[in-house]
Order: sequence, then C-alpha cells, then structure tokens
Amino acid sequence: MQYVAALVSIILGAIAQYFLKMGVNVVSENSKSISEIIKSGITNLHLWSGLFCYGLSLLLWFYVLSKMELSKAYPLVSLGYVFTLILGYLFLNEAITVTKIAGIALIIVGVIVLTR
Repeated sequence: MQYVAALVSIILGAIAQYFLKMGVNVVSENSKSISEIIKSGITNLHLWSGLFCYGLSLLLWFYVLSKMELSKAYPLVSLGYVFTLILGYLFLNEAITVTKIAGIALIIVGVIVLTR
C-alpha cells in the first residue's frame, strides 16, 4: 500500500507542475507590472489547482514516510521527472527526444537499484 501511496503522491506532484506551468503562462502573458503579476497570480485557478495538488501530495507523502524507510522512499521521488515528461508531451506539446528517453531509462534503473 505504501508504494501505491508513494506513486499517487508523485503523480500528484507532476500534475501540480503541469497546473503551475499553465498558470504561470497565463500570468506572464497578462501581466506587465509586479502588482499585475500578484493580482493575476492570486486569481489564477491553474496556480491554485497546482497548490492543491501539492497539498494532497504532501499529505500522502507523510503517510509514505511513516511506513517506509527514507532510503527506499526518497528515490521514488525521481519518478516525478518521468511523469512530468509524459504530461508535458501529452498536454503541452513538448518533445520527447532520444536523450530524454535515455535519461528516463537511467532514472527508472536507478530507482529499481536503490529501492531493493
């Protein structure tokens, strides 16, 4: 169960990054001054959605840390790079290159080695 909770926590963190990216894009397009950036940021639903996802992720991560050794739990966090890459490709039209695929493979191998 703790691995499922860790995975959900990590996926929520990746989703939070997606929402923050969407929110920052809107804020930067519509804002010229510091006061406009603050106002736009406070009223931006994407930014709030990202913060909400981070909050849920943190609560799940508390559970994970209470059930797993830190040396096994923390390497799983690097899987967030994998999920973020996938979300960027699916929803932000970001490219997946051979270099990125190689990096993802190294991350996955590293996680497997470190969590055994």
